[in-house]
Amino acid sequence: MKKPLFIVLTFIFLIVSLVYTTDQSNKKIDEFFKFQKNISYLISTNKNFDIFMSSSISYNNFDVIQKDIFKIKDILKNIQYENYFEKLKLDDLKVEFSLIEKLLKEKMNSIEKLKSTSAVLNNSYRYIQKLYEELDNKRFIKIYTRIIGLEFNSEINIDKLKQSLEELSNLTPKEKIFVRHAENILNYYEKFHQQKQKIRNLSLNNKLESFEIKYNNYSDVFIKDIKSVLWIIIILLSISIVLFLFYYSKIAYQTIQLNRFKQAVENSDNIIMTTDFEQKIKYVNENFIKHTGYTYSDVICKRASILKSGLNSKHFYEKLNKTIYSGQRWYGEFINRRKDGELSYEKTTISPIFNEKGKIIEFLAIKLDVTKEKKIEKDLKEKEHMLAQQSKMVAMHEMLDSIAHQWRQPLSTISTAASGMKLNKEYDSLDDDTFNDLIDVIVDNTLYLSRTIDSFKTFFKTNHENTLFNIKNTINKIIDLIGYKFNENKIEFISNIQEVNMEGLEHELIQSLVNVINNAQDALVKNVKEGKRLIFLDVSSKDKNSIVIKIKDNGLGIDEKIIENIFEPYFTTKHKSQGTGIGLYMTYEIISKHFYGTIDVKNCEYTYEQNKYKGAEFTIIIPSKKNDRK
Repeated sequence: MKKPLFIVLTFIFLIVSLVYTTDQSNKKIDEFFKFQKNISYLISTNKNFDIFMSSSISYNNFDVIQKDIFKIKDILKNIQYENYFEKLKLDDLKVEFSLIEKLLKEKMNSIEKLKSTSAVLNNSYRYIQKLYEELDNKRFIKIYTRIIGLEFNSEINIDKLKQSLEELSNLTPKEKIFVRHAENILNYYEKFHQQKQKIRNLSLNNKLESFEIKYNNYSDVFIKDIKSVLWIIIILLSISIVLFLFYYSKIAYQTIQLNRFKQAVENSDNIIMTTDFEQKIKYVNENFIKHTGYTYSDVICKRASILKSGLNSKHFYEKLNKTIYSGQRWYGEFINRRKDGELSYEKTTISPIFNEKGKIIEFLAIKLDVTKEKKIEKDLKEKEHMLAQQSKMVAMHEMLDSIAHQWRQPLSTISTAASGMKLNKEYDSLDDDTFNDLIDVIVDNTLYLSRTIDSFKTFFKTNHENTLFNIKNTINKIIDLIGYKFNENKIEFISNIQEVNMEGLEHELIQSLVNVINNAQDALVKNVKEGKRLIFLDVSSKDKNSIVIKIKDNGLGIDEKIIENIFEPYFTTKHKSQGTGIGLYMTYEIISKHFYGTIDVKNCEYTYEQNKYKGAEFTIIIPSKKNDRK
């Protein structure tokens, strides 16, 4: 019930989201075009202002300009009141518009001043025209003509006109009035043109047009975002509808299948039982009565717990109930008790049955009596348990000890290399050569670890793929892996290796030789405190069909009392923390079982560089070709 309710709620939520987003988008679009209309009006009105500035001084259109000024003030108040920038998220344009608003106010203020100046000029023009008609003096003709022509002839020099007025003398009262108004015209004319120039310098028209272009460009992004949101909601809505229909079709199909299943199992030879939602028994078949000993009337309307033996835990039943009440099928095994008190083991499947609305109304249990099988299985398990545990513990112990024995030094090397890199990095002395050398050490040892663990994983298998490899190259690989120990322990490694090829598992031969060489190193470190520490490795071809590998040291040899036991598993003369005795045992197993060769050890005395030494000598003889091995 929860799933369909969740789908319905999701469906409703998406519809509401779609309606809300559409409504908000429409509002946003309306706000966008309202603001765009205001911007257009500002641009057109600004052009009217420019026309007013370019018109004749004598042309009086003050009333129209005043209406435009009032309209612009109303628009600016409206833009501030409607808060378009926050609604449309135009924070990047808000600063630019604030500058335009400031320039508009400055321009309107200048136009107000221009109006006053123009009014004074018009008044003075009317006075000098009237006075000129009353004057009968030819010396004012030139001055009057130039003053009247100021508006139409930009080449007239105002300063010269002022000088001509100042040079006039012996003036009558009317002539003095004429001169005063003429001077007034010249002064205001200069102010008039200064004010017009100031307005032109604002370059407001360019700023408005630039703002309009940016705003219109924003419309593309704005509309694209709205479309994207709408499409996302529509797609999610479509998906929710598909999921809704799919879920209910699935429930309907499951209901039909369960009804068919119920009819099919009514005549089954298995134990069949149905209960209601409260787990009260509603139906049992004949096999149930035969198996449990209860009659039909004994169990009908009783809870299924009547069959409990008490041997299944409380957690068992909690998990069972959680599964079936969540609408899932449960598989498990009951330990129930028959009517006569005998225990009964039953492999059981419990399936919930749904009605048309997807609600659980019943549970169907199908059981298989496995009591006899359990008794047989129990007896077998008790017999096999001890052997299995012993075998398992030995194998696990051998594996873990082997891995620990093989991995200890490579891991130490990796750790040392990593620490060295870190230390050099801290002191800023990690050059490329040092870095590459340490990385090579880490990589080489890591590869060795990988190869070693692969060997452990497939140790007792005989279906490994054999390859043809060169012994000299194999020895070089061994030196690459453990050569650092020679330097650490001041060991001189002397090798005499012939160019010999052999067929087999190269990595297992490497593992075997590494075990022997490591054993020799341990003996040298333990027994040779002064003088040279030597390890000799000789490889030769005994004949065309076999290869002889000899490894000897000067570690004073092996105690004759234990030399025959060193290839036994877990035999070691070392402290428990240093070894488990698995290394030479594994070498023996590999050489004898995988290469079908032999390995022997003896104590020997020999002379090297005129000095006598005593140590252990291991001799390994291996058939060089697979076909020669038996």
